[in-house]
Amino acid sequence: MIEYEIPVVAGTQIKHGIQKRYYLHGSLYSEIPYVAGEKQGTAFTYYQAALDSEPQVWKEQSYEKNELNGTCKRYHRDGTLQAEYDYKNGLRAVGLREYSESGKEIEQPKLLLTKHRVATGYLIEARLSDDVDNLDFFIGELTEGKYLPKKMKALQTRNDVGEIVVSQTSGTVTITAEYSTRYRNRGVVSKSVEL
Repeated sequence: MIEYEIPVVAGTQIKHGIQKRYYLHGSLYSEIPYVAGEKQGTAFTYYQAALDSEPQVWKEQSYEKNELNGTCKRYHRDGTLQAEYDYKNGLRAVGLREYSESGKEIEQPKLLLTKHRVATGYLIEARLSDDVDNLDFFIGELTEGKYLPKKMKALQTRNDVGEIVVSQTSGTVTITAEYSTRYRNRGVVSKSVEL
């Protein structure tokens, strides 16, 4: 069985064209467009399908110069929209939108912040309004006020509560949470607190 088809520029190993990957039984798993060695265009990932049927799109992701850019989409097996989320230059944006199989929008958790005055500044506690999986909290400004930078300072997390002591006693502190939903999508929510 073929696992990959990788088109390259003649005489090189530079990917150029649509790279295809297949499930072990032979149905199409993904199609990723490459231009001069970089992911460029819309990539598709498919649900496993019987060999005699068309595969259903699971994920649709836009790339620009090897980075996720624009609105990405995920679909339920029946073809209805499951989720939409945005990227810019490989950075995930705040604002995951998810939908049930019936098309109803699923409300995302809210970020709840509390502050307590301590001797060295403020203790900030962060939690989400709903139970989620793979929860991480970060402190720092978002890129363009919307995109989660790759290297942000993580908060210590215990029992799904993030905690950090900040030495400043005035100004604004921004906390961001990244989490997984029941559909295994990654959501980002952010909030600022005045000190």
